[in-house]
Amino acid sequence: MARPQKRRCICSVPRVTGFAPQGCDASGSINLTYDEYEVIRLLDYMQMTQEECAERMQISRPTVTRIYDEARRKIADMLANGRALTIAGGDVFVCPAMRPECAGEEHCCHKNKELSRGVRAVGDELPDE
Repeated sequence: MARPQKRRCICSVPRVTGFAPQGCDASGSINLTYDEYEVIRLLDYMQMTQEECAERMQISRPTVTRIYDEARRKIADMLANGRALTIAGGDVFVCPAMRPECAGEEHCCHKNKELSRGVRAVGDELPDE
């Protein structure tokens, strides 16, 4: 029996939740999970190494490679076949405040382990303040 999948650590959910082709009707939809989005963001946009990405997401480097390969396959399918793309789902947890400014900053819970105590899963309710 396979062991259960570990939750993957992301800094925040993306502000954009999807994309659609222009000039034609979308021929189906592809879903990019939050962890796939985060791997693409860290490797391609932030230009991190796979090792840095793995440490930040608290997963192994081979897992980063598998997630990256699947995300690239989905994005290629979207572009080549004119499909809509949604970004949602995945077994992840995020910074408690989900601040957009966390991306790449030193105060982010992924870089500062002291701040990671209050992390929560996507969909968990925020405590009343």
